[in-house]
Amino acid sequence: MSREAALAAFDEARDRFLVAFEEVPDTALGFLKPGDDYSIGGLLAHLTWGLRHYSGVLEAAVSGGFGEFRDPPDPADLARASAEGRESLSASDRGAALESLGSAHARLAAQARAVPEADFERTAPVRYGDATEPFPTSAATILVWMTEHYDEHIPHVGELLAAAGGRAD
Repeated sequence: MSREAALAAFDEARDRFLVAFEEVPDTALGFLKPGDDYSIGGLLAHLTWGLRHYSGVLEAAVSGGFGEFRDPPDPADLARASAEGRESLSASDRGAALESLGSAHARLAAQARAVPEADFERTAPVRYGDATEPFPTSAATILVWMTEHYDEHIPHVGELLAAAGGRAD
């Protein structure tokens, strides 16, 4: 897939997610379905964390000349991201959360655009967490992952909203 096609798919997935999220009334933003990892509003923090994380991975791959590196998890960062995903989001914080998602999305898109077309699918061997084998990761791979991540959470918004009955508590 070309860089422009991957970027278009990435933007379209974000737009589909945002359309689904627009259906969420402010009163439902804090709803956390028993057994779920994310409140409805927490999905914004969850997606934003993923975008920022993989921006860092792409930056490390490019700056390291696509050489092998480890992407070690920061336990404190993972715990914070997990907590933010479960937390209630107030109506007054909705705009800032959407802006943060938009900023993280734009940063990753800009990074992918800055990768020369010839290197767009060039992989770096990345060892995620405590993996013993590296996973070949490119700008193209990251955009596909994040496109799929948006798409994964589109029906999730609807499922959580249905379980909330349109209200938060």
